[in-house]
Amino acid sequence: MRAAFPSSARLALITTAALTLLLAVTGCGGPGDNEEVVGTSTPTPAISASATSIFQLSPGQCFDRPAAEGLYEVAVVPCEVSHDLEMYALFQLDEPSWPGGDRVHELADAGCREQFAVFTGSQAADSDLGYTMYTPSEGSWSEGDRQVQCALQLNSGGRMIGSQMAGPAAG
Repeated sequence: MRAAFPSSARLALITTAALTLLLAVTGCGGPGDNEEVVGTSTPTPAISASATSIFQLSPGQCFDRPAAEGLYEVAVVPCEVSHDLEMYALFQLDEPSWPGGDRVHELADAGCREQFAVFTGSQAADSDLGYTMYTPSEGSWSEGDRQVQCALQLNSGGRMIGSQMAGPAAG
């Protein structure tokens, strides 16, 4: 017959075992006596990134992806440094009532594709760049949200350096 642990004791035992295993597997700790710590002779300059709601961004602003799906706070960074995305267009959908998720996606895609060429000077199909869209949800639509945001990204999934804006105002 096995002895039954009270649930709080069982939880403490499981937590302790899990933490011990985690520390053993990840090898947490500092460098050992035989390990060399390598540094750079010139410190890397700190990049100033500010956390901003993705819904507050304007075309031409560069930023990194949200930390997790469903989060809308992003790190806005200067376009001259490595970044994931660049906002390139904002526009409003004209539908008076919720047209459904598929229709919102269709309208957003058409608008983002059109604005892609205006911003970059090339067609999306002929570019190493792609785009992602931020669209209203049914819930935000009922609160009056009609805004679509379009952001450039590399098709390879890599990071960009510099603005992708075409023309004399390009950075």
